[in-house]
Parts: sequence; structure tokens; C-alpha cells
Amino acid sequence: MDTASGPTIELGELLHQYQLELALIAGASRAASTRPVQWVHVSELEDPAPFLTPRTVLLTTGARFGSMHSGDDADDYVRRLIDAGVTALGVAVGLHWDRVPSLVVSACDRLDLPLFRVPYDTAFIEIVQTAARLLEAKTRDRDIWSLESQRAVANASLHRDGLRAAVQEAAARLGHWVCITDRFGRIVEFAPERARPDLAVDWVRREARRLIERDVSAGRIETEAGTGMQLRALGRRGHALGVLAVEERGVPDTAERALHGLVAALATVQLEHRSGIRSAQAALRDAIVELLLSEQLALAERLSAGVLARFPQGPVVLVRYEIPDHLDPTFAEDLQSLDAGSPGLFTATFDSDPLIVAEARHLPALRRLFSAHGLAAGISDRAALEHLREALLQAELALDRATSSGARAPVDYSPATHEGVIHLLDRNPEARRRAELLLAPVRHHDDRHGDRIEQALTAWLAHHGQTSAASIELGLHRHTLTSRVRTAAQLLQVDLESPDVRADLWAALRITSEAPAPALSSATRAERA
Repeated sequence: MDTASGPTIELGELLHQYQLELALIAGASRAASTRPVQWVHVSELEDPAPFLTPRTVLLTTGARFGSMHSGDDADDYVRRLIDAGVTALGVAVGLHWDRVPSLVVSACDRLDLPLFRVPYDTAFIEIVQTAARLLEAKTRDRDIWSLESQRAVANASLHRDGLRAAVQEAAARLGHWVCITDRFGRIVEFAPERARPDLAVDWVRREARRLIERDVSAGRIETEAGTGMQLRALGRRGHALGVLAVEERGVPDTAERALHGLVAALATVQLEHRSGIRSAQAALRDAIVELLLSEQLALAERLSAGVLARFPQGPVVLVRYEIPDHLDPTFAEDLQSLDAGSPGLFTATFDSDPLIVAEARHLPALRRLFSAHGLAAGISDRAALEHLREALLQAELALDRATSSGARAPVDYSPATHEGVIHLLDRNPEARRRAELLLAPVRHHDDRHGDRIEQALTAWLAHHGQTSAASIELGLHRHTLTSRVRTAAQLLQVDLESPDVRADLWAALRITSEAPAPALSSATRAERA
């Protein structure tokens, strides 16, 4: 039997029963009267220690004390009792001894074991019955306390903020702190507030995470200082929602454990409810992103009411990132904190991948978040909400560059970086001038003869020199296309089999033309064929 979990009384309660006339004569330290008593036992054995349970008061007439011939013998006897967890020793006088032997008195004083004298007229059975009556009353009191506490906590859980009220009521009833953490170890409810400054938050967070990672239902942690806490997982096995942590001051009795169980059950229900709400909100956020990408801003803003702290205003940025297999759980916690405390910023998913839409003023905080956790991310240019789809493409390009380069930090979208060399040349006046000079013979020929050599060359290069594919696109016979490409090579005086020449011509065609040449009508195609 686990005696530590049963009811106890204080030694002082037993000694102060006047009808017993018990007198404390040794080991009378300041803490003696508060020592716990769980049972009273009678033994005349020379060494009763192996048959005693902790928190027991031992009664004896001292029949074996005659074998003690020195202080060392008495010390050995008392030390064995202390090692067995004995609370106090009671010695009857008037049978074998007129007074308690001085060797025993001295040993109890030296080793701080409370020793009391039992008068001849007080039977041991009276002491046992009195202790049993006190323990029964204590049990009844604890049962009443348990029922009242559970009723109070259950009623508190019916309030608007039920989980917080239940935790506060439980802490008040238990007389020490109680907290609820989420599955990442972040404290979501704590009481009483006056105990928060002394709380080792990192210790609670670390042990809560460890409990969930080990997938166990409960645990008990004790520090070197003698303090500790009881932990209990909330939720289903393999799907933990959080942890109930309760400060421990000694092993909790049955009444306290029952209250712990009730708080855990109520917290599980509340966290399940919150989890369902979060899932619904996540679905609404995803819908808001879909509407924004479809440029239905008015409907998206109406849907955001009650879901977002504030609908984004002004220029925004879009962040794309990937979640690695082994992600530090503090990232999700920090991102959730940033989301909750940053109006105009919200997280969502699109095509099953996460993204963040945020007002541009939140950009420094986002950069710090991803840099601190060493995660790659792509950040778009600032854009109006009407152009969010373009921002999405930019963020995805930036993320591709971040992952391909092995970056462990966010990468900003840059046209110069992501749009290629041709776009750089397009903004260079000298490159445009040289491209026009390169293509001048072909364009002069087309203008003079009404021909379409440039169009044929463009299609042929776009299809990597494949005549059949290019002729089908233009609606020409492949021999006609081959003839026009050959004419282009003669006019330009170049070798079109050279990859360098092809690259130069393609770049020149791209930067001197705003759009590809218009496709020919079916009638013109037939005529040219």
C-alpha cells in the first residue's frame, strides 16, 4: 500500500489529546509538532524497523531496552527507527521502567527523534483508537474538501473564460500555482499571478515539451531544492494538446489528485474546443487568401471580420517558406505570438504551403523571426492587395533562390536577380542600340519587300532550330520556313549553327520587341503556304 497517499494528522494533534496525558520529553524541535502521523504501531521487538511503515508512531514498554549498554547502542536503535521513517517514539513507564532510560532520551535528543512518555494509566489501545479517530475525521474533512473543490472548479469552468477561471479556482483551493501549457510548452493559463515572478518558465516549458515528446501521460519532476511539479498530458495519446503542471509541495493525497484529474479533464475539453476554433479560423484565412488572389477585396475584408485582428492596409509583402522535417517547436510558438500581436499580419496556406501576408511595416520583425531560426524564406516586393498574385509569384521565386543556394535566412525578391540577363539588357540603352543595329538588315529587307523574315527567324529560334515545330506555329510549309531562315543568315552574315550567334539574336529580338510578332490569320497562312 502506498502509505504516502493516505490521510495524515500532525504529531501535535495526538500529543495534545489531554485524556491521554502524553508528555514530549526529547526531540522537541520547533518542527516536532508538525510531523505527519499516518498510523500508530506497538512493538516490543529489539529491532522493529523492518516491520514499520513511514509516518508511524511506535509505542513500546521498553522490554528490550535492557540490551542497550552504551550510548552507541541507543543511537543505533534510534537511527534504525529514523531510517524507517518513524515519526515519533512513545515509551510507557510503570511496567519495565519507572522512567524512560536516559540512554534513549539522550539518543533521541541527539538525533532529533520526538520521544514522549506514556503514563501507566494510559493503555496503548487508547492511543491507537484516538489516532484512528483523528485520521478518520481528517479523511472525512478531506472528502468534504474534495467535493467542494471539485464543485467550485466545475462551476468556474462555466464562466465566459472557463479555462482561466477553473485554473484560478484550482490554484486557490490547492494553495499553490497551477498552469496549462500548449503542446509547445508555452504557458497559456497560470494562477495565481503573484507566483508568476518566481516561476522558472524555461524549466516548465522544457519539461512540458519533454513529456509530450516521450508520449507519456504523466510525470513528476523534483529539483535539488526539494520543490517540484506534477505534470499531466492533456488530450489523446499521440495527439497531445498541452500539459497541466501543478506545483508540488509533498506528495499529493487522494483528494488533491482527484482535483488534478478534474482540472485536466476540463482543460482537455477547453483545448479541444480552442483547437476546433483554430482549425475553422485557419480555413477562413485560407479562403481570405484565395479571395485576395482573385482580386475580390471587398468580400475578403468582410470575411476577415472576427478572424483577423485587422485587415491589412496599404502596401503589403507576401512571405513564402517551407517547414523542414525537424523544425524547432519554438518557431511555431514565435510565429503564433507574432501573428497574435501584429494587426495587419496573418498566416495562411495556399496550395498546401504556408505563407504570410503582412503590412510592410512588419517586414523587420519577419526578417528577425526567420533569421533567428535559420529558416529559408522568400519575401516579395511591396505591393497593393490588388496585386497579391504577382507578389505570390515573386515570393515563390525568392524562395526557390533561397533553397537552391542553401540560405538559412529570408531572401528578398529582386528583378535583377530573378528575371535573368535579358531583363538587365532591356534596361541598358547601349544594349538596345546594338540590338537594333544587329537586326537592321533583316528589318530593312522586310520593310522594303513586304516579307516576314524576322517573324520566321523568331519562331525558329524559339523552337531551338526545329523547323517542323516552328512551321506548324506559323502555318507555313517547312521548306518555306527553311528558305526564310537561310535568307536571314545571308542578310545578317552569320552562322546560325553557332550557339553564341543564336543567343545574340534571341537577346536582340527580345529587347527590341515589346511583344512577340502577331500570329498570322488562317487565310494568310494558306496563301503563304
